[in-house]
Amino acid sequence: MIEALVLGAGAAGLRAGAELLRKRVRVLVVEARDRVGGRVHSVEDRELGRVVELGAEFVHGPRVELKRAKLKLEEMDGRQMALLDGGLRDVTGQFRSVIRKLAGARGAGTAQSWLATANLDDVERELARSYIEGFFAAPAAFVGIEGVANDQGMRTRRVVGGYDRALRGHADALRAAGALRLCLTVERVRWRKGHVAVQARTVSGAAEEIEARRLLVTLPVSVLAATDGVGFDPPLRGKREALSWVRTGGVVKALLRFREPFWLTRALRKADFFHAPGAPLPTWWRGSPREVPLLTGWAGGPAAERLKEGDRLAGALESVARIFGRTRHEIESLVEGVRMVDWSEDPFARGAYAYELAGSPPDLLPRLAAPEEETLFFAGEATSLTGRGGTVDGALETGLRAAKQLLQTL
Repeated sequence: MIEALVLGAGAAGLRAGAELLRKRVRVLVVEARDRVGGRVHSVEDRELGRVVELGAEFVHGPRVELKRAKLKLEEMDGRQMALLDGGLRDVTGQFRSVIRKLAGARGAGTAQSWLATANLDDVERELARSYIEGFFAAPAAFVGIEGVANDQGMRTRRVVGGYDRALRGHADALRAAGALRLCLTVERVRWRKGHVAVQARTVSGAAEEIEARRLLVTLPVSVLAATDGVGFDPPLRGKREALSWVRTGGVVKALLRFREPFWLTRALRKADFFHAPGAPLPTWWRGSPREVPLLTGWAGGPAAERLKEGDRLAGALESVARIFGRTRHEIESLVEGVRMVDWSEDPFARGAYAYELAGSPPDLLPRLAAPEEETLFFAGEATSLTGRGGTVDGALETGLRAAKQLLQTL
């Protein structure tokens, strides 16, 4: 029997597994996908000659775990352009003003109530709503303004060469030790104190059971809370109420590769982000370096939900055409490659990242992160106790924390 079984080979699972392996624990990390990384999904675009990000892309806030990977980062602090009154305007100053005002927001109300009463001009209010709902992948009426405020003031940086570089070392160590299995879908967990039996299916559908003394769960909270997700016997009663206060926001990403970077006009050469409040995909950003003919679109929360009702590609083309004052036919004639990713349709993610509902209990995160009977341990971005939920660094940190908790019981 192995000593520790880790569910999920995303950032948290790989970090936890690598730490347990380093401490000479007999560990196995299992993953339902045919790849590691979870919601980090870096792929090579051979036509561009670059790695592109289908999942996590930006580094926000302080780096703790990510420093170990010695990543090269690119600052994304150029101009913010917004489509207002029928034309693109430089709103960098107003955008930064919005971020400062959000950072200073206080109170128990929702982001929606703050938007209604905050000292914002019309442009700032429009930018603030679009930013809040896109960044948190949630309706402004659902999230508390304190939670929004706590995440402001963060620099926006992008990983050069692929975000998966942050995870490769952990994955390579586990592979070398034979401690990593892919394409194994866990369906049910039977457990009692000191013993776990996991029922799973292989890629061909064959049943398999793995026994372990401890289980470290890094599954997204959306999967844990789902009625058709992984079943636990006995149920996770200590987690049930806590999970009811958490949601996972929907995100759609559109990566459009063009024949040429037609947006690199003299007026827009220093622009990093393009905003079109109300468009199907309201936020876009340039490729790296600037000359790369790639635009990435983002629809989070309500915008992602609206895209379910229509043609996502049509929405992406319409958004770009609207931003740059071109016809959809002109934009479509320049497109040479399309990648559309809807993270809510990924059965092993069921969304992008977690957010807390307004009015959630103050001890929510400790409850989500708390072990059960010194047998089940929990990690993942939603369980961050240091305010770094929704980030890769936060996920890595929780994997290390949960591994240390587990080690103390062996």
